[in-house]
Order: sequence, then structure tokens, then C-alpha cells
Amino acid sequence: MELLRGQWASSCDRLLDRLRGLTDEEYLWEPVPGCWNIRPSAGSPSGWSVDYPEVHPSPPPVTTIAWRLLHIADGNTVYWEHAFGPGRRNFWDLAPHGDAAGAVAYLEASHAPITATLAAMDDWALDHLHPTHFGTPWSAVRVLTVLIDEQVHHGAEVGVLRDLYRCRLR
Repeated sequence: MELLRGQWASSCDRLLDRLRGLTDEEYLWEPVPGCWNIRPSAGSPSGWSVDYPEVHPSPPPVTTIAWRLLHIADGNTVYWEHAFGPGRRNFWDLAPHGDAAGAVAYLEASHAPITATLAAMDDWALDHLHPTHFGTPWSAVRVLTVLIDEQVHHGAEVGVLRDLYRCRLR
């Protein structure tokens, strides 16, 4: 448990550090044509929708910082909710944020229940099976390591996109 707690805390801190000073322009910036992004949508309760078609192209398109932050925060929310919470919501129930500050606040909020769950667990709890949004049970350690892996993986991509944005005019 100590290793998982440390990896989770480190990945949260590193990602939040990467996001300091994120502007709305940078958040929605599309480095190439055809990116998946967060877009204004009159039909959405939040006023925004996410590009995520039922049939994914192969290879998938480049995604924006907005898309990646939503992917991480929604993943945190849905995986935790099904494995350790009430299990009522799924991805389509969550509203995208059209601004950087709202997205970062949402990401931080998605960290809190996972951090609390990790703090309350002991080593024996890691093998216990929990429901998932896939309909098949997973061990607690599998759920938690997927969340850490997704945050590290996509957090690194956010860092690269921020570097590209900063250097785009050179």
C-alpha cells in the first residue's frame, strides 16, 4: 500500500505542477488538424462536448490538453465510483469543462476520493474484487494501478503538448 500511495501522490503532484499557469487558449490548442478536443455544444448541460466517437479511427487522432485532462479526470471519477463508490455514473454522465481552471479543479476533485481510499486501505484489501464499469470485477490493486498508469501516461503527454505550445512560434 505504501508503494501505491507514494506513486499516486507523486503522479498527482507532478501532473498538477505541469498544469500551473495553463491558459484557456493553451488548454484548447489544436497542434494539428483533426484533433480530438472539447468543443462548444448547445445541447450539452455544461455547454461543452468531447470528441469521442463510438467507432474510433485507427490510428486515433492527436488529442488536445483539454481532451487528455478530461480523459484522466473522468477515468478517475468513473473507475473510483464503480470500484469503491456508489457506481451510478458513467462517462456520458460527466460534463466536460470548457476552461482550463475548471478542468484543473475537476482533476483535483477527482483525485480526492482515490487519495482517501488509498489512505484507508491496507495490504490485505488489494486482492479484494470490486465492480467495474466494464461489468467484470477487478482486484483493488488492478483498479488503482490502472489509474496511476493512466495519470502518468497522459500526464506526460500533457507535458509534451505544453512544450510544443510554448515553442510553436520559434
